[in-house]
Amino acid sequence: MKRLTLIFFIACFSNSLAQRTNVVLIMADDIGLGDIGFYHTQRTGEEPIIPTPNIDLLIKNGMRFNDAHSPASLCAPTRFSMLTGNFSYRNKTHPWGVWKPEIKAGIEPNFTTIARIAQSADYKTAFFGKWGLGGVWNNFNGKTEQYKKMDKGARYFGFDYAVELPQGIQNMPFAFYENSEWLPLNAKSELVELSFEQTKYDERERHHKREGLGDSYWDPTLAGFILADKAVEYIQNQKAATPFFLYYCSQAVHIPHTPSEKLDGIEVAGTTANKQGDMIKELDIQVGMIVKALKKQGLYENTLFIFTSDNGGLKHYNAKGHDSSNGLTGAKGSIYEGGHRVPFIAVWPDKIKPNTSADVTIVSHDIVATLAALLQTKSVQNKILDAANLLPVLTKESTDSLHKYILHQSQSSGGPYYALREGDWKLVMKTEKREDFENLEVIGLYNLQQDVAELPKNNLINDTKQSKRIEEMLQTYKKIRMNGEITVNQ
Repeated sequence: MKRLTLIFFIACFSNSLAQRTNVVLIMADDIGLGDIGFYHTQRTGEEPIIPTPNIDLLIKNGMRFNDAHSPASLCAPTRFSMLTGNFSYRNKTHPWGVWKPEIKAGIEPNFTTIARIAQSADYKTAFFGKWGLGGVWNNFNGKTEQYKKMDKGARYFGFDYAVELPQGIQNMPFAFYENSEWLPLNAKSELVELSFEQTKYDERERHHKREGLGDSYWDPTLAGFILADKAVEYIQNQKAATPFFLYYCSQAVHIPHTPSEKLDGIEVAGTTANKQGDMIKELDIQVGMIVKALKKQGLYENTLFIFTSDNGGLKHYNAKGHDSSNGLTGAKGSIYEGGHRVPFIAVWPDKIKPNTSADVTIVSHDIVATLAALLQTKSVQNKILDAANLLPVLTKESTDSLHKYILHQSQSSGGPYYALREGDWKLVMKTEKREDFENLEVIGLYNLQQDVAELPKNNLINDTKQSKRIEEMLQTYKKIRMNGEITVNQ
């Protein structure tokens, strides 16, 4: 009876909101929990090294999730998941992510996208920022002329309007595209081979060949201004009568760490201990600009606003007391919690109670199933295998578990690594080569309720009392990967 009542509530709730609730999703690039001022203070009791007043205000006005995870600990596989609601291992051609724009994204024919779901409910859709999951050019020949127009990208995959960087600010082409057309940065712009110096990478990155084709007026310090300004302009053109879905993928705080001199009238570059800190500050300003635009346009009250990150934070920041991973083991790229436990904050005036938290375990790509439920697009359910509907959690109608399992994989040093999360338990495994599930070696078992930091002393791999659990979780992982089982509770 309780479940039937909940289902009835969700149906009525969704029906009353589907035609008027805007959805804004902001995904930062390489932001860890400890990069957010609120979490730094929560952990240390001290004032943040890098204040993030706008993101902190989201926490004050909404719900923070204490056990939220990015779909992967690196950007490309996460971006596939955030569009489709599926872990990247389900992408049969590129299970570890698509790292070049000319390679097929692997979305079709098996998956849909969050933007196409929104379009099917007559929502306007817009994308801003780093695309980073392939599917941009067909029959790529590498000639300069081909870079002037995108064949696919965000517009093809369901966004009516798009201002995108095919590979962010970190790889070629170093150029912006608006509605699939190259967006010159200057009236005299040409597409040319850029020097390493123009990409503004640290000298330590020279051996990674960070140069390449791009806009002759390329300047990555302008990226935040361009993206935020375009997003604000888009919001200013929206009307309350027509709902929209806006997906904003910030360039911050990914290397080359090139903060704006000034953004929204606020000094940025050189105002914190180093460039990474400046980028965190810039991200916070971008968030503030988008919120401010929604309020000015009278749209904020009817908007579900989500903030999260594509993976865990970086370890570069060296200011005393700052820890991007917030005391967790690992960072970006890691199989451990620091690699994928991320901020996930939801604000929805009059629907989400302010300054609340949720302990239910979620994955950021749950936003796909959540939007599908909000818009009542049931026909796509068979294409969303790993995302859960968050509506009952957001409205405090339920605290039931959403995910039977969460799967992680990582190609960090010594890997590949794999992990299975089941309830409070996490099993960590490794192999000599990818997809070799017959030869998985268990290297860790942790009870995250007892030790979320995964300290070596709390590794239970040699605890004979846990032998049965280890074997059962190992077999469960193999079964899921080999049989393609759904990972959410239904």
